[in-house]
Amino acid sequence: MRRVLMAVIALSVALVAGCDDAGASPGAKASTAPAAAAGGACQLLDFGMVNAKLGLDLSVAAGASQDNTFSCVLQASGASYPDLVLSVSSTTIGADVFSSMIQPKDATPVPGLGVVGYQMPTPAADKAGPGVEVGWLAGNKRIIELSLRFAPGTPDEKAEEAVPKVVELAKLIDLSSL
Repeated sequence: MRRVLMAVIALSVALVAGCDDAGASPGAKASTAPAAAAGGACQLLDFGMVNAKLGLDLSVAAGASQDNTFSCVLQASGASYPDLVLSVSSTTIGADVFSSMIQPKDATPVPGLGVVGYQMPTPAADKAGPGVEVGWLAGNKRIIELSLRFAPGTPDEKAEEAVPKVVELAKLIDLSSL
């Protein structure tokens, strides 16, 4: 199941690949449409809410859906990072299966998030900086994952500072997904 979620996230990131610095035209402007207009899991997001919670300036949204999974990527206009990725998949599993099969072993539990939730830092990768991942099993039988990734070269401390902000955003999304 985690592989399916990662594939959906990869698909979502590919959808906005044209929004990076290399592919952006000079003077490219952010959409004036709400994030929800992008479809997919973007229907659960609002630029104002996200930017207020995370202290960012995200203004471009791309949504996708495949089978029972919906995803959304938010980015700043003309930049690949930071990016916020949300994926939502319906499921029939319970908390015990989520905790043992979906939740990463090194994750920290997040009380008060869904039926069961977790948070964990994500290390910098080849073309991406550090980040944070928050995942949970919602009360409406959905597996939801929210990840924030910073630009390459961003200090790990910035990602660590973002953890409680992403958790608070996740709690708002959890309430809106009921």
